[in-house]
Amino acid sequence: AILRRVGPATTDNLRLVQGDISIEPGSRSLFRHGQPVQVTATEFLIAELLLRSAGTVVSTEELTEKALGRRLTAYDRSLDTHLANLRKKLGPADDGSPRIKTVRGQGYIFLVR
Repeated sequence: AILRRVGPATTDNLRLVQGDISIEPGSRSLFRHGQPVQVTATEFLIAELLLRSAGTVVSTEELTEKALGRRLTAYDRSLDTHLANLRKKLGPADDGSPRIKTVRGQGYIFLVR
């Protein structure tokens, strides 16, 4: 009866893993090589969106709407600032290549290794 009231289990709380980066959405935790990485709420949302769509481009509009909670406007550079901070905190991949790539005019992609 309790399980029926709680509802069906969702996959939202499962750990997302891409290489040495992992995210636990339930506890809103981000890890690199198993070590916690301190990120802001916005940086966490961006990382989660990119990891859920790893290997495919996530549009700038979608990231702005879902992570920042507003529509993208002309000359709005706040998403770029959050991404730059996230890139610094995650560092490069083990082979020295970037983890997050900008796809000019489209959005961003978390590169699959």
